[in-house]
Amino acid sequence: MTTTVKVEANHGWPVKVKGVDPKTGEPTMGNYGGTVPAGETRDFICHSHMDLVIHEIQPDELTADADGAAEA
Repeated sequence: MTTTVKVEANHGWPVKVKGVDPKTGEPTMGNYGGTVPAGETRDFICHSHMDLVIHEIQPDELTADADGAAEA
């Protein structure tokens, strides 16, 4: 069975999503997941051999890259 999880980063902060093995906690499927930028919505697919870890990135966790864009 597969499940679609919609992540809406609509509170001004990006959201990091990571697929992990439910038994080991190790990343799955080639580091499946990514960061949903603030103000955007993305769908992620989860199946019986994967858990999704969803983390709202707080302002104190953000760093600025060389272009001045915020990254987690």
